[in-house]
Amino acid sequence: MTIGSQRTLNDLQFHKIKEIVARFASSRLGADAIDQFTPTNDREQLETEIAQVEEVIALFTNQKSFSLAGIHDLRPLLKQATEQTSLDLKDFVIIQEMLSATRRIREQVDNLEGFPLLRRTANRLSLPDRLENFILRTIDDRGSLRPDASPLLKELTDKRRTLEASIERRLQAFIDRSPELISESVITRRSGRLVIPIKSGAIGAMEFVVHDRSATGQTLYAEPASVVGANNAIVEIESSIRSERLRILRQLTAAFKAEEGLLLRNQIYLAHIDSLFARAGYAIAHRCSFPRIGSPFLTLIEGRHPLLPQDKVVPISLSVGKGQQMVVITGPNTGGKTVTLKTIGLLMLMVQTGIPIPASADSAFPVVDKIYTDIGDEQSIEQNLSTFSGHLKNIVEIIKEADSSSLLLLDELGAGTDPQEGAALGLAIMEDLLEKGSFVVISTHLTPLKYFAIKHPAIKPAAMEFDHTTLSPTFRVIEGTAGRSNAFIIAERLGLNTRLIERAKRSLSQGEIRAEDILAELEHNKQVINEYKNRAAHQLKEAETLKDKYITLLATFEERKEEEISQRIRKLDSFLRDSQRQVEEALANLSHSSPPAQPQLSQYYNEIANLRVKLQAETVAFDKERAGKRHSHHPLQKITVGQLVHINSVSRDGRIIECSSGKKVGVLVDNIRFYTELDDLSPPQKLRKPGKKPALIHQPYIDHVDLELDVRGMTVRDAIRQTETFIERLLLADISSARILHGKGSGTLRHEIRQFLSACSFVKTFYSAQPQAGGEGVTEIELSKDDDQA
Repeated sequence: MTIGSQRTLNDLQFHKIKEIVARFASSRLGADAIDQFTPTNDREQLETEIAQVEEVIALFTNQKSFSLAGIHDLRPLLKQATEQTSLDLKDFVIIQEMLSATRRIREQVDNLEGFPLLRRTANRLSLPDRLENFILRTIDDRGSLRPDASPLLKELTDKRRTLEASIERRLQAFIDRSPELISESVITRRSGRLVIPIKSGAIGAMEFVVHDRSATGQTLYAEPASVVGANNAIVEIESSIRSERLRILRQLTAAFKAEEGLLLRNQIYLAHIDSLFARAGYAIAHRCSFPRIGSPFLTLIEGRHPLLPQDKVVPISLSVGKGQQMVVITGPNTGGKTVTLKTIGLLMLMVQTGIPIPASADSAFPVVDKIYTDIGDEQSIEQNLSTFSGHLKNIVEIIKEADSSSLLLLDELGAGTDPQEGAALGLAIMEDLLEKGSFVVISTHLTPLKYFAIKHPAIKPAAMEFDHTTLSPTFRVIEGTAGRSNAFIIAERLGLNTRLIERAKRSLSQGEIRAEDILAELEHNKQVINEYKNRAAHQLKEAETLKDKYITLLATFEERKEEEISQRIRKLDSFLRDSQRQVEEALANLSHSSPPAQPQLSQYYNEIANLRVKLQAETVAFDKERAGKRHSHHPLQKITVGQLVHINSVSRDGRIIECSSGKKVGVLVDNIRFYTELDDLSPPQKLRKPGKKPALIHQPYIDHVDLELDVRGMTVRDAIRQTETFIERLLLADISSARILHGKGSGTLRHEIRQFLSACSFVKTFYSAQPQAGGEGVTEIELSKDDDQA
């Protein structure tokens, strides 16, 4: 179903945009298909068309080579084949190019990856192999009939060649014998017969049959009597060859007509493919894209009129809907109101035809059932209609047809008659269209319509911006405000005498002057508010960015500081243990030491005493710092297994895995079981980022795990993955021994699993099971406990 009347299509110059897009087609077939485009309200069809064009745009973007050369419209030849007995050789050259192009396009698409819609269309192309093979074995690359196109033609051609060679030998012998009679030593052909050029005076010397003479009459192209019979035989063979050639062409023509249905179907798909590539080429050349379709409202962002110079046109942004189904655009003449209406309408027609539009891809368009326009001068001498009458007659038809799925574009509503009466009619029409719920964009100069748009909640006022500094329009649409006509300013800029302008101002009523002043003040206030709003939004964004950066830096600093202090304490504690072990070894050997060793032992004790003092000072300082933080945390009143917590004493987050009846709580921290008091716990400090697990918690607590893993029949990769998960679950469940069933087989799976176990730090040992328990087909494992790894 088409969505626009012929008047609408003419008002919006839809035919011109189709002409531009058609220039990007590779064939007349594709260009004709684009010329037949009509807008539709079939959303499913539109979504398919848009997806196909976007695939081809992606094809161009990825610089994939693709050729559509050789596509022809075969309909004229099919008609000619029906009216005539046979087609010419040149016609079959065109047919063969089309068949070859069809095959090549299908093969090109088959070789592409990631273009399913294009492939689906190309796969509908049928290949008439019999016709193509018939043409290829009958006609050569130069477009000539092959000498061996049929057995009879080959026989006749060979016979003719033999006779011609015999005649040429005899004529050459004649030239060699009688050079005095010869005008030029060449053998040529006249009237299909082999002849030689002789002098005009040689006629009496021998018997000749003259077939032609030169312009001067001095040279005669003659056939000696001795070769007349052989030439006659060649003429007869030529006649037979022509008959055989005609028979072959008729046979080819019949084969061509027999494939008419298939060829016409192919043309439809090829024309469609060519139109897709043309639309994609237009999109890339003019920086076009598709908006989101099916939206309940119309949002045009950075839209450009496609028929205006793209380097000069001012982009338009405007929305209709979201509770405001009507937009009333005001502003000066030559300010761009009509162009704005035409831009919206033409872009809507393009989208609902599957043609990309010069606008932001963030735009959103509804799928409307009808587009109605009232744009331009409708004066008609033939119908005795004035401009006002012509517009009103059109608007009457629009009101009859308009509904909630229509887009109406009304230019200068109420103009062309008395301003008060025109405004009253305009208000009545606007109220009626609001009741119908149509999408409506109106332009007007009439002040009552401006006021109505400002105060009505379902109408969005908009104005064409006017630069009062340069006294010229900027062609930008400003939403939310009404614009002045600026007639006096424009008149002054165009050179009208200031005295006349002042006289005109005095002739206006005080109400009209005040109305224009109010509109000007509203427009100015709107601009000021928008500037403050934009500035505040920018500053708020900067403040939020700085806040996030500060919080991140502070958390990083605190974490790094605690980590450094903890590392220092761990180093001191480790050094203290080493020193204490050395002292204990020295004490054990003291009974065997000589008296000079006593001073060295005293030195060890002094060093350890100093280290203990230093360690105690560091620990006290660290604990004081942590105590202040611990006070900032609220101790947990209630805990459950699996809950994330923060252990204050070690400054780590973990997950509760055991809640005993006593005061001790089991917490898993980085796969290490840790027991602490309930009042040592607080809410977790490291918040999860969306989609990420906490860095220190790798697996949840497992209440139950099987003691046997069966990986028989798995691939090595899957078996290793299952084994790794199995060991993690055993560790979380505090189980120290288990079995892995891998079978015997070739031994590969057993070897790889044991290689993995030997590299796993959590596996204390592993070995084959007893023969009665599976032997080499089962591996027994024992896991390290916490005290084993300490």
